Amino acid sequence: MKRLFSYIRALWLGLLLRCPNCGKGRMFSGLFKMERTCPVCHVRFERQSGESIGGMVINLALAEVITIGGFFLTDALFDIPISHQLLFWIPFTVLFCVLFYRHARAMWIGVVYLTGGLHTDDEGEQIKANKV
Repeated sequence: MKRLFSYIRALWLGLLLRCPNCGKGRMFSGLFKMERTCPVCHVRFERQSGESIGGMVINLALAEVITIGGFFLTDALFDIPISHQLLFWIPFTVLFCVLFYRHARAMWIGVVYLTGGLHTDDEGEQIKANKV
């Protein structure tokens, strides 16, 4: 039960754009500019280039589930022509992906935190020294 709570907490902090390690530091300083480290506990959010791909997968998967589900639900409940639905659902998907990008990326950092990949640079040096 404690493990489930930690999973939910890390993802929730991601949705709130807070550091999953301390829960206090902000992860973004601008609309799309992510901090390199947490201003409070100094953990590094991204160690290697390409780590943000997981956030993009979360973003795209959620956007497609909502869009496809919404399309079929709207089609089943209302008699709206497909062309009119597409005029709504295509911009919705693009806008959702843009606006949810920060949250999806922060949720992915929560997943990285849960797998032990989030630490300060000093802790990283200690981990490397212990492996040698």
